[in-house]
Amino acid sequence: MLILGGISGAGITTYLQDYRSIFMGVTFGLLGSAFYLTYRPRATSANGSASGTPASKIMTFNKVMLWGVTVIVVAFLFFPQAATSLLATDDFVTADMERTVLSIEGMT
Repeated sequence: MLILGGISGAGITTYLQDYRSIFMGVTFGLLGSAFYLTYRPRATSANGSASGTPASKIMTFNKVMLWGVTVIVVAFLFFPQAATSLLATDDFVTADMERTVLSIEGMT
């Protein structure tokens, strides 16, 4: 829908950059609540053990997925700084390059 409207990923990113701190706060709030809900103390069964039940297998899967998503979120959190440092090399601009300025009338 956004592409059909002429909005590219780069265009929307520059607009949303102003709200990055808000998105980070909401993301870490949601991750914090997910960690709380995943690792909170659970009621045990009558014999005192809940291992081997389907619910415990689901919780193990939830923990693995939660940690995987957390790693991805942290990677995306540091992506702008990492991309800038990787792409900002001195080899990109060399001394033998020439600069050309074109002036086209009637365009802004």
